[in-house]
Amino acid sequence: MYFEGDPLIPLCPIIATIKEQKAIEALIAPLDLERTRPMDSLAYRFDITLRGRNQTFFENKLEGM
Repeated sequence: MYFEGDPLIPLCPIIATIKEQKAIEALIAPLDLERTRPMDSLAYRFDITLRGRNQTFFENKLEGM
């Protein structure tokens, strides 16, 4: 799981193995400003799709890609 804005994402060895930009973007949780509490905490939204054409990439399971 990665968080939007993290400057170290491109340096991750797992990310380096993923060829499709769309698959990489699916692993990055976007900032959720509606749930963020100023001066307290940031909130991110991370949706996982277990099966199907849009399933989330899992490094140990490549079918469906």
